[in-house]
Amino acid sequence: MQIITDTDPEELARRSADIAQSAADAAWLSAYATLATAILSFGLLVGAVLAWRVARDTLDQSKRAHEQMEKDSVEQTRPYVYARIVPSIGGFNAWDLVVRNSGRSSASNLTITVSEWPDSDTLTEALRTMFEHPQILPPDTSIRTYWFLGPRDQAGSSGAAGFDIPVDLTVNYFGSGPNPHQYVETFHLNPSVLGLTPQPAAGVKLKEPTEELHKMREIVQALNELRRGQ
Repeated sequence: MQIITDTDPEELARRSADIAQSAADAAWLSAYATLATAILSFGLLVGAVLAWRVARDTLDQSKRAHEQMEKDSVEQTRPYVYARIVPSIGGFNAWDLVVRNSGRSSASNLTITVSEWPDSDTLTEALRTMFEHPQILPPDTSIRTYWFLGPRDQAGSSGAAGFDIPVDLTVNYFGSGPNPHQYVETFHLNPSVLGLTPQPAAGVKLKEPTEELHKMREIVQALNELRRGQ
């Protein structure tokens, strides 16, 4: 029988091979573990990125919803100022300008500009002064003034014709609050495109007005003054 001693070269080689194999197996296991850790870490990173994107999108949607709510609130409570011309109480073929705030808050620093001014007269100068002077227009109120009083050369004319040309009228005003928003809106004013608009009649001419007629005129004048702002 052959006895193998500790100093047998073959045994030493075999043991060395076993040790090397064990070391190689351990290295592979360590590599696998490192790879698995890396894959897990990458998965966690991807999950974190996805979670961050979801949170970011949710936050953006929340901000947009909040901004839209604020915008809707402003739009519902803002002043709305518009301008139009209506048949005047000044007589036949005459027109009044009505500037009205139909919104739910006051329009402040209201000024008005026009694209073109006609020949200067008493009425246009008065309108220019009014337009350039900043005003406050509360909600559901209006300003009414003469706009056109008929041709300058017609019989009995005072020469104060006003706007006898079509123009673009621009209203410039601010809303309310600590940081008021500015609004600018333009309206085209042209009586010739309004069709057959009802006009006040001149009435019957009398040589000597009676007392009843004077009283009737006072009543009509008072009624006209009451509806001037409408």
